[in-house]
Amino acid sequence: MTNNVQTIAMLRSAAWARGLSPGQLQRVELETQDRFYSAGEIVCHKSSFATHWIGVVEGMVKVDVLSADGRSTTLSGISDGGWLGEGSVLKSELRPYGVVALRDSRIALMPSETFHYLLTNNLTFCHFMIDQLNARLGQFIALAESYRMHDISSRVASCLAELFNPQLNPRTNPVLQISQEEIGRLAGISRQIAHRALHELEDAGLLHIRYGSIDVLDVDGLRLYAREHTE
Repeated sequence: MTNNVQTIAMLRSAAWARGLSPGQLQRVELETQDRFYSAGEIVCHKSSFATHWIGVVEGMVKVDVLSADGRSTTLSGISDGGWLGEGSVLKSELRPYGVVALRDSRIALMPSETFHYLLTNNLTFCHFMIDQLNARLGQFIALAESYRMHDISSRVASCLAELFNPQLNPRTNPVLQISQEEIGRLAGISRQIAHRALHELEDAGLLHIRYGSIDVLDVDGLRLYAREHTE
C-alpha cells in the first residue's frame, strides 16, 4: 500500500469512492500506488499499453499528441483530484497520447485490474464513469472548436475554463499556481503570445495576473469570452 498520506486522502475523497464498500475501498488503497514526477518528466508515453488509470494527487499534467511532423498538440490539462486515461483502460488499448508532468506532481496509479473490478462490481463507480466519459466528450468538442478560433485570447480563455470543469478537475484552486509559459504549453502557443492573451483577459476583468500565479475571477466569464470573442 502506498504510504503517502495525500494519496490516501485523495482516494477516499474521490467522488467515485463515496459509494464503495469498506472492502472495495481497502482494495483500492492496497492496489493503487503513487509516484512522484518532476516537471517535464513523462508520466506515460504515447503508444504505451494502458495498464493504469491515472489520478493527479498534487500538481498538474498535460495530455498531448504528436503529429507526423513532430508538432505537439495539447488535448487537456489535469490538476489536483482529476483522473485521466479511462478510455484506453476501458478498451485495453495502447494510449493514443502522452502524459507529461507540467510541474512537479504526485500521481496515483490504479491498476487496470482494480479499475475493471470496480466497474463490474460497483454501481456508483459505473455512474461516475458515464459522467466522466460524457464530460471528456464535451471537453474534446470544445477543444476542436477552440483550435478553429483565430482569436488566441479565446483559446486561452477556453483552456483556463477547462481547468475548472467540476467533473474532470474537481479541486482546482481559483488561485492557479501556474506560469505563463505553462499556460502557453496548455494552449499550444508561445509564452509571449500567452502573455499578451492573459493581459487581454485581465483587462476584461476575468483574471488577475501575479508573479507565478493567476487569480481566476470569473470562470463563467471565461467560458462566455471563449464563445463570443472569435474572429
